[in-house]
Amino acid sequence: SKGYWQIPMREEDKVVMQIIAEIMEVNDADMTPDLTLFDLGADELDMVDINLALEQAMDVQFDDSTLLINPEKEQSFTVQDVINFASDYY
Repeated sequence: SKGYWQIPMREEDKVVMQIIAEIMEVNDADMTPDLTLFDLGADELDMVDINLALEQAMDVQFDDSTLLINPEKEQSFTVQDVINFASDYY
């Protein structure tokens, strides 16, 4: 499948993916932007952890609750959605 990997990823995007991979205990190599957080087995607590880890890594305070979702309800929320959200802050 063509797409994401034709565009070189920014370092910041890679950091976002590494943080998600670490919290979800997934191999970095298995992470792709089109994976959903539901596919990764994330729940609401994982999203809180991801939110906090990103805030710490980026030294920001997110001003909305975009990432504080329940992936079991928002099954189409992807890693790319997290990257897009975070990119507003770097």
